[in-house]
Amino acid sequence: MDKNTFHELVNRYLDGTATTAEQALVDRYCEQLETAGETELEPEAEALLQQVMYDRIMRRIQAPRKRFYRWTYAAAAAAVLAIVAVGGVFFFPRKQPPAITVKEKSVFHNDIEPGGNKATLTLANGSTVVLDDVVTDTLAPQGNSRITRTGNGQLAYQAQSGVPGKPVYNTLTTPAGGQFRLTLPDGSKVWLNAASSITFPTAFTGKDRTVELKGEAYLEVSRNPQQPFKVKVRDMEVSVLGTHFNINAYPDEKGIRTTLLEGSVRVNNEEQSYTLKPGQQAQLQPNGQFSLHTVDTEDIIAWKDGQFAFDDADIHTVMRQVARWYGAEVIYEGNVSHHFMGTIPRDVPVSRLLKMLELTGRVSFVVDGNKIIVKP
Repeated sequence: MDKNTFHELVNRYLDGTATTAEQALVDRYCEQLETAGETELEPEAEALLQQVMYDRIMRRIQAPRKRFYRWTYAAAAAAVLAIVAVGGVFFFPRKQPPAITVKEKSVFHNDIEPGGNKATLTLANGSTVVLDDVVTDTLAPQGNSRITRTGNGQLAYQAQSGVPGKPVYNTLTTPAGGQFRLTLPDGSKVWLNAASSITFPTAFTGKDRTVELKGEAYLEVSRNPQQPFKVKVRDMEVSVLGTHFNINAYPDEKGIRTTLLEGSVRVNNEEQSYTLKPGQQAQLQPNGQFSLHTVDTEDIIAWKDGQFAFDDADIHTVMRQVARWYGAEVIYEGNVSHHFMGTIPRDVPVSRLLKMLELTGRVSFVVDGNKIIVKP
């Protein structure tokens, strides 16, 4: 099919006058471009599919999530290219319509599978228990609590009746490429992201309920005004009564970010103290100062719901999340300054995720063993 004929076909598709067979043909090319990154068409014809792919997105995202309405209008105003792939919606903001083809094709010597339910439990005596997504059983009691792993990436502590003894502490640790859920003895729930850990007593017997966090976790805390819940994160403390919130405290991120979804929390260090409202995020900067922001909470906890979510994120922010989830080492060759916005599932092999990013035409990748090389 020559360029002029295909251009006429695309125009009929966009204005709704294409036949059923013509619509099916264009749809097939779009699906091929979305999944494989190329078609048998000439580059000029492939570029015409950009308008079609945008039109398809605008028709597909009429209902799913509230924030997509906002992105839809922003996309229309900014002439973004929207790509649907592997079940997610991914937006690439542009000042000008980009070319579909890329400067350099990515190279995948192998693939890296996504992370899953993996963790290690360190008991009070220093011994460790490897946790996975299969085994369902009851572990040896710790202190005054019964411990059960349910077999679907969850671990539950249940306080038993009787006189509590001296508090003992356990630590749940996820590796890069791991995540796990934890129910604390008071019924509070914790979602632990990759490369993170939480240390907690096996029974809350003191005047407060204190845990210590490294990395990232989303918490839903059981309300108990007589025994406030506290999270210690390096030089910061978060105090709550009963609420839903997320803490991101990875050492390679800029500051510690506490985001409130429901209820009320107070963040403080030795110099400052702030009480957050739902939808607010407090970021503790490296200089010890807090800054407050209003954020999209759905983006913040997307990881808990099995999604990557980026809001004008630079490539380094994107790849830090990719590295933690896929357990990969990221190496940069050349200057890549592009920003990304959108969502994509976390349950796909890394090659499919990287191919989507490559479609912007601004970045390419080489996967070799456990290394991901990022190139302009």
